Amino acid sequence: MQRNVKMLTALLLILLLLIVALSGCGGKKGPDIQVSGVWARQSPKAATSGAAYMLIENKGNEDDALIKAEAQVSKVVEIHEMVIDENDVMHMKPVEGQRLVIPAKGSVELKPGSFHIMFIGLFDQLKEGDVIDMTLTFEKSGEMKVTAPVKKTQGM
Repeated sequence: MQRNVKMLTALLLILLLLIVALSGCGGKKGPDIQVSGVWARQSPKAATSGAAYMLIENKGNEDDALIKAEAQVSKVVEIHEMVIDENDVMHMKPVEGQRLVIPAKGSVELKPGSFHIMFIGLFDQLKEGDVIDMTLTFEKSGEMKVTAPVKKTQGM
C-alpha cells in the first residue's frame, strides 16, 4: 500500500511538471511589435502639415493594429495613406477607422508615397535636427514611445 502511494505521488509530480512545462510551449503567443527607422520629414516654410515614417514589425503570432499616434507638434495627428483614385490621381487620406493592421510575422512600412503619420496644423516648422517625441498606441500591445529625428529630404 505504501509503495502504491509513493508511485502515485511520483506520477502526480511528473504529471504536474509536464503540465507546467507544456503550458510555456506552444501556447498562443500574442503580437510582438517592434518599431525602427523612425524619422520625420522637414517641412517647407509656411507648411501647415508634416509627416513621420517608420518600419513596424510584428514578430509575434497574432495580428495587432496601430490605432493612434500622438505628438505635441500639431493640432491633429492621424494615420494616413496615399491612394490612387479612379482618375489615376494620387492623394492622401486618413486610414479607414484609424486602424492600420500589422500582420503576425509581418511588417508595415510607413514611407513617403504610402502609409505615414500625418501632423495637421503644425505649431512650428519641422526643422532638420529637431526631434519629435511620439506615442504610438497599438490595439493589443498598448502604448509605445518613439522619437523621430527630423531629416531634410532631397528636393527640399
